[in-house]
Amino acid sequence: MFLNHFIKIFLFLVFSFLQCNAFAQDSVDVDAEKTLNDEYADKMRNPDYEYNKKDNKKESLTTKYINSLRTGKWGASDPDWVNLELAQTFFPEANKIGRLEGDIPSANVMSDGKILGYLFITKDITSSKGYSSQTFDIVAGLGLDGKLTGATVIAHLEPIIGMYTPDGGLVLPIFTSQYKGLDIRLPVRVNLLRTEGPGSIDGISSATVSAVLFNGAILRAARTLALYKGMRLSDEPVVDIFRFRAATFKSLVADGSMGRLTLTLDDLKNLGMDDPNISNRAGVNDIYRNRAVFAGDMPVAAKQKEVKKGYIDTDRNLVIDLYVAPVVTPTIGRNLLGDKWYDIFIAGRDPKETTLVVATLGRYLIDGEPHIASGPFKRMAVIQGNNRYQLTKENFRNLGFLHGEDKPFFAEAGIYRIPPESNIDPVKPWKFELVVESNIEGNDKIFYIDYELNSKYIIQPDGLKVLANNSEPIWYSAWANQRLNLSLLLITLSILSLALWKMDKLVQHNYIWKPFRYLFLGWILIWLGFYAGGQVTIISILTWLTAPLHNPSWDVLLSDPILVSLMIFVIISFIIWGRGVFCGWLCPFGALQELSSKLAQKLKVSQIKISNKWHVRLWPIKYFLLAGLVGTSFYSMASLNVAAEIEPFKTAISMKFIREWYFIFYALMLLAIGLFIERFFCRFLCPLGAFMAVGGKLRIFSSLKRREECGSPCQLCSHNCPINAIKPTGEIIMDECFYCLDCQSLYDDEHKCPPLVKIRKRKARNTKSTLIPNIAE
Repeated sequence: MFLNHFIKIFLFLVFSFLQCNAFAQDSVDVDAEKTLNDEYADKMRNPDYEYNKKDNKKESLTTKYINSLRTGKWGASDPDWVNLELAQTFFPEANKIGRLEGDIPSANVMSDGKILGYLFITKDITSSKGYSSQTFDIVAGLGLDGKLTGATVIAHLEPIIGMYTPDGGLVLPIFTSQYKGLDIRLPVRVNLLRTEGPGSIDGISSATVSAVLFNGAILRAARTLALYKGMRLSDEPVVDIFRFRAATFKSLVADGSMGRLTLTLDDLKNLGMDDPNISNRAGVNDIYRNRAVFAGDMPVAAKQKEVKKGYIDTDRNLVIDLYVAPVVTPTIGRNLLGDKWYDIFIAGRDPKETTLVVATLGRYLIDGEPHIASGPFKRMAVIQGNNRYQLTKENFRNLGFLHGEDKPFFAEAGIYRIPPESNIDPVKPWKFELVVESNIEGNDKIFYIDYELNSKYIIQPDGLKVLANNSEPIWYSAWANQRLNLSLLLITLSILSLALWKMDKLVQHNYIWKPFRYLFLGWILIWLGFYAGGQVTIISILTWLTAPLHNPSWDVLLSDPILVSLMIFVIISFIIWGRGVFCGWLCPFGALQELSSKLAQKLKVSQIKISNKWHVRLWPIKYFLLAGLVGTSFYSMASLNVAAEIEPFKTAISMKFIREWYFIFYALMLLAIGLFIERFFCRFLCPLGAFMAVGGKLRIFSSLKRREECGSPCQLCSHNCPINAIKPTGEIIMDECFYCLDCQSLYDDEHKCPPLVKIRKRKARNTKSTLIPNIAE
């Protein structure tokens, strides 16, 4: 009979757990999951797996060099993840990958010389530490349109996210597959269970913190790289820095891509300037002038690689023929400067920076003080609205000429940078100011070129209503995303606090008290544990304790708002009630143990009562386990992840029994023992409970009541305490007490508590004696 009851209960629990898990899982297409997972799972199951390592054989130096030549990197040494095979998973058309380079490291991915996008790894750009304080490696692709082309985790030491889905596939590829086509300008949050509208992705079931950190690292790194490359992250008009079309110099002038100002001596004379401060130079580049005049016989240090044809000397009447153009957009910049100079001087600059090419013909020097090496060019300025920026020599680079035979033989040509702090917006219209100085004081003249960037060089807004804020910390989005759960947690903790505050009155009514406790534990198990993922673990505690040593980021420490809020409440509860509030009321696995035990008792399963003598011998075990885990945490958080499997919380609550069979067997074994010995794991093996007991030493109030008769002669509470937390002497062992308040219920029960029973009977006798008349009288 006993065995039959046990088997029925055990099978009932297993079936219930599996049903809960099935309810919690998102509906997914099994065939699609297998497609995503099969190859990745095979690799990850191999403990020696590293990306790009095949058959555990490393490439020889010669092979590595030859392969680098084939991919166009000419023997350059890059990390293994910078390879064409991986790049093609994000950019199928790719046939070449560049070197990993730049202040914000990335590798160009190309197809027939055309850039498709960039390949990057998160740890090179931003914080990439998981909840275990170990660095994780995520490689992602970023397209030129500001959308991710994919992401993959190539290395991590997170304890949960390597787990499997019911069909045997890993959960991680399913998570990272959501990043293909994701617009990095949009705010993206991680949901606990399922996608809820735009701007959200499915989290990793039972690994919310890891999912939040992964998501934050991918997006922050991508946005940082995008800004570095000049992509826009705001829904405002921006200069197009990607599209290119070939154009001649004359066509750029004709369509307004280049501004132009032409002045002759006659023009100045008509304006009243008879004696302009002009030079006697030829008005063109002397190198080409001399080359043309001497037909190549002029002695030079090195043969000119590029010789302009069709030299024509400028008219001596020409004062200046000035051309000015912003060269950030490739159609203007590459056509004026050539690919080499554009890549050297323009590409990769701050997109808020305006870079101008100014080139002149004629006898007027645009630098009126060539003998001064620094300071402003007094003859040139850029004006936008009320904002005026004087071009400076510190931000100038002389070029001398512009590549290409379609260009004039400019007398002067150079690049002038206007830094972002000047607040000159390259999209909005601006004026180029030129001061033509006169040899007669007070007779200077000012001329302007009105410039407005052609609309074909501007990317117009997409009409996005909400834009991502890349300056917000990663943990902020986690807290914003958990607003509902945080509100429910606040209500839950408020109800518990009120119940404990009024426990003296509440425990007097068992028909209210007992249902309230079991309903509360059911809520903690189902909502806090299975749904909200609010199972505090010893890893949660030790991550905070070892923070000064491992130096994790605040993103790691604050990325689980439920656990942080819960721990703040628990620390406060230490002072008022001791350790029992968490272990007895707020631990989902503790709730699962107690509810299953009470169900077993309801079904008449015989209970094993451990004597006080053996209880005293067994309860210190958890403190030794805690000490071992603390030592391990200071040695290695990765090792702690393995050692902390002594806790079944991850299997039973976080993973809802979706793990390898041996983890499931271990958790079910502990629950099965708990059917006969109430809260077996909590009492003897739980390192988290040991830590809570240490924290409970902060308790300064004593709210549990005792009488002089407790322990001598009365042993009722001691015998009825389900966890042996009351000594035979009647003293409550607060380090072991779970605050179930059974003893307080007995304390006020005049039908069970012997001192109260005696008082009740005495009152009954006295009442009876006063009601019986004295017949003798």
